[in-house]
Amino acid sequence: MVDTVLIGEFTHESNTFSTEPTTREHFRERREYFGDEIVDELRGTNTAIGGAIDVADGSATSGTGRSPSKRGGDVELLPTVAASANPGGVVTAEAYGHYTGAILDGAREHADDIDGVFLALHGAMVPEGKGDGEGPLLADVRGIVGDVPIVATFDPHGNVTDAMLEHADALVAYETYPHVDMAESAHTAMGLLEQFATGDADPVMHAERPPLLPAGPTQNTREGPMAEIMARARELEECESVLKVNVFFSYFKADVPEMGMSIPVVADDDPAAAKAASRDLAATIWERREDFVADYPDASEGVARAKVLAAETDGGPIVLADTGDNPGGGAAADGTVILRELLEQSVENAGFALVRDPDVVEQCVDAGVGERVTVTLGGKTDDRHGEPIAALEGYVKAITDGKFRNTGPMRTGTRNDLGRAIRFECGVDDGVTVIVTENRLQPLDAEIWRHMGVPPERLDVIVVKSTNHYRADYEPMASETITLETPGLNAFDPGTFDYEHIPRPKFPLDDVPADAYPDWDEP
Repeated sequence: MVDTVLIGEFTHESNTFSTEPTTREHFRERREYFGDEIVDELRGTNTAIGGAIDVADGSATSGTGRSPSKRGGDVELLPTVAASANPGGVVTAEAYGHYTGAILDGAREHADDIDGVFLALHGAMVPEGKGDGEGPLLADVRGIVGDVPIVATFDPHGNVTDAMLEHADALVAYETYPHVDMAESAHTAMGLLEQFATGDADPVMHAERPPLLPAGPTQNTREGPMAEIMARARELEECESVLKVNVFFSYFKADVPEMGMSIPVVADDDPAAAKAASRDLAATIWERREDFVADYPDASEGVARAKVLAAETDGGPIVLADTGDNPGGGAAADGTVILRELLEQSVENAGFALVRDPDVVEQCVDAGVGERVTVTLGGKTDDRHGEPIAALEGYVKAITDGKFRNTGPMRTGTRNDLGRAIRFECGVDDGVTVIVTENRLQPLDAEIWRHMGVPPERLDVIVVKSTNHYRADYEPMASETITLETPGLNAFDPGTFDYEHIPRPKFPLDDVPADAYPDWDEP
């Protein structure tokens, strides 16, 4: 029986094309907890650490795959650190050393007392001077705890490295995008940890890497090709010895040597079964590679369509997804391309979330609620996200501290911090409400509107800087969603980026012959 488990979280999705490094301050903006504070803050949240706490509390109600969680409620957790920052540039060496050091110190302190290690990781962390943030951490933990089983949850946007496969006993990726199963994935991981610690299962892993970079919107697991791929993964888990079939989409904004899609499969003392399942799914994905190439309208076309649809329906807002400037992929969150179209096409009763512009926030705070101001908004980080909108007159409707908790299905219960936030109304008859903030944040939870005093379901058009995560909370209220192809550091076309370090060829970057993969020496 698993009695004592060391736990920790250190997650970041590192966009190596961003020029702004991710520091400890960025982690503090989102999440930085230590020791018992972790349990106090994350109990009951839809996070991986929250899921591990569920198991310890005996409140876990589910587990994916063939590995249901322990539900006895008699697991002692030894918490180290829970640190997570919004996606951005590479993690500074100082921040990386600080948070990995907290996990390693905990492992050293409790090495003789623990039955297992549970880590909540991402899989696409790139620290300064390294191409892989998670593999070396797992190796260091393994060097301390020895044969004690180590299981880690991952975001499916991870780039799985050989070091991750070598030093963990099992990788458990979220099965949904939007990621609404974070806690559930932890239930599965804790269940596997128990099986390994008690000797009920002897883990082996195998991973195939189809040379494909699926466009961001096509990774939606609720419909389309990725939904069918995930269904096939669940079918493969029906094999008696297969414990978990993972699908990692890759994170192609990380220009690192092991960037790419991967299918790690965990099996119970059956390397052949792990290899067969991984190869089956990889071959299926490769056969459908053309389905993962995206073609979506630009900002002008998308806004025009939304304006027409909004006039024709009263069934809920038309939601537009600004993919290129999605801060959830490391973008600046100050892009103006769609906002400019809303203003030029005179769209009314519209909401735009969000523009990070500390200068405009300061100007509006100085003016005060109820005042009109003229600002130059957005487009200040670089020239990849649109030009600043100059001489924009608007009304300061509200000022908040930018703090709210997610109430939707993703990361439920977790805290958000926008810094100071402004409800800025502009355009024809002040018909466009813009949330202007000091901090970057993907507006995936509709509570961002409510905390500003705006009922989102009453808007005709909503723009969110998100690729797929917004669907979890916005689709139930929307009459239609429209994905837009927009410029920025999170552009969903991998051909947008100039790579120097990734393995080639990769489809659709390269013309890969159909028979180039799989190239296996044995069946």
